[in-house]
Amino acid sequence: MKNIILSIAFLLPLLGFSQSLKIKSNLVKVTFVADMQNTSGSIGGFEAKINFDKNDLTKSTISGSVDVSTLDTGTKKRDEHLKSEDYFNAAKYPKMTFTSTSIVEKDNQLIMTGKLKIKETVREEVVIFTFSDNVFTGTMKINATDYEMGNFSKKKPEKTNIKIKFEIPVGE
Repeated sequence: MKNIILSIAFLLPLLGFSQSLKIKSNLVKVTFVADMQNTSGSIGGFEAKINFDKNDLTKSTISGSVDVSTLDTGTKKRDEHLKSEDYFNAAKYPKMTFTSTSIVEKDNQLIMTGKLKIKETVREEVVIFTFSDNVFTGTMKINATDYEMGNFSKKKPEKTNIKIKFEIPVGE
C-alpha cells in the first residue's frame, strides 16, 4: 500500500494539470468592428473546447466556432447580405472555426496562434488575450481580403481590417 501511495505521489507532477473548462455560454460576448464601413456587430452560437494550463501553456489547447447565421449588425438587410453567397455563405458554411496551434505568454498577455477557417479558406491568425477571474478576454484582427469576402476581396488587405473582441467566462 505504501508503495502505491509513493508511486501516485511521484506520478502526479508528471500528469500536468491542464483543465478542461466549461464555458458559460449564455455570458459569452463576441463583437466586431469592420473598418471598411465602420460597421459593428456581434456573432453568437459560440462553442468551444478549452483545455487550459496557465502554469504550462504548452499543454493548453483551444478550439471553437461561431454560428454565421447569428451575425447581427443591427440592420436586417445588411445582415442578410453578409450571410449570403456574396460574403459568408451561411447556408453552405454555417460555422467559422478556430483551432490553436500554440499559446505563449509575453508582457502579461497570452498570445495564441492558430488556424482560422472562414468558408473554405484557412489562415494562420494571432489572438491576444488575458485570463483573469475565470474570464478569457481578447482581441484579434483579420482582413476581409484574405477570406474573399464580398466586394472587399479585391481591396488591399490593410484596407479591410476587421477587429474582433471576445469575453468568454468559464467554470470548471
